[in-house]
Amino acid sequence: MTTSTAASATNSPLRAWRGSMIDANRRVLDFQKRAFDTTFDMVAQMQERREEAIVNWVEKSERLPAEAKSLVQEWTRLFQDGRSSYRAAMDSSFGLANSYLDSLAPEATEES
Repeated sequence: MTTSTAASATNSPLRAWRGSMIDANRRVLDFQKRAFDTTFDMVAQMQERREEAIVNWVEKSERLPAEAKSLVQEWTRLFQDGRSSYRAAMDSSFGLANSYLDSLAPEATEES
């Protein structure tokens, strides 16, 4: 590429547009992460309260056999593990999306 072609490619309006699009995508991703965090925390809190109520009811119940009580404890543990795994997977996904945007950002700043 000649020097004049390289200079015109560096100052291209397309390069500046790309940088602003990366910034816009980052803002959208941040909004989605905050929305997910808020929603997840609310749902998890409701589930935890429900689990506490069920566990308290089971513990106080005199008619349930010990096997049923241990089944409810296992069920509660599985739900907690599932919630933790889901949260970790979503955090990882948001992290990967941010890493991708970070990998694009240096190109946009160098080229603009």
